[in-house]
Amino acid sequence: MTPDEMHALFQVHRDAEARRDYDAVLDTFTPDCYLATTPLGTRSQGREAARAAYVAYFTAFPDLAPVDEGFAYGDDVLVSWGQLRGTSGGEWLGIPPSGGSFSVPFTNITTFADGRMAGETISFDLATLCEQAGLPLEQVRAAAKARVSGSAPS
Repeated sequence: MTPDEMHALFQVHRDAEARRDYDAVLDTFTPDCYLATTPLGTRSQGREAARAAYVAYFTAFPDLAPVDEGFAYGDDVLVSWGQLRGTSGGEWLGIPPSGGSFSVPFTNITTFADGRMAGETISFDLATLCEQAGLPLEQVRAAAKARVSGSAPS
C-alpha cells in the first residue's frame, strides 16, 4: 500500500475508534489481525480477540483518545506517535477505576496486508500512566502477567 492509502485507512480506523464503533474498527483489519500492547506484554490475535481488547480498553478508559502528532511510513507499515489521553472510569484488568486522568506519550506501529490493517502494536510508559491515573502499577503488571499466562479470567 502507498503511504496515502495506509494513512487513509488508518484515519478510518481512528474515526471508528472515536465513535466506539467496534464493527467499523474491525472492518479496517484483516481477519487474522492482532492488537499488541507492549507495556502489558499482551497480544490479542484475530478479530474476536481484538474486539474484546478494544471493548476492555474503552470500558476501562471511556474517554480514551490517542492524539496523533506525527507519522512515518515504510513498506506496509505506518508508525504514529503522540499523546494517549484518558480517564480511569471502569475496571481494568480486574482493578477498580480510580477516576484519575492521564496523558502519556505513545508510539503505535501499524502493519498492513491485503489492503487492510494486519495489526497494531502500541507502546507507552505504563508506570507514568498508572501514576497519573492513580492506578496501582504493580497490581496492573501482575494482572497483565496473569492474563498472558492464562491464569486470569478474560
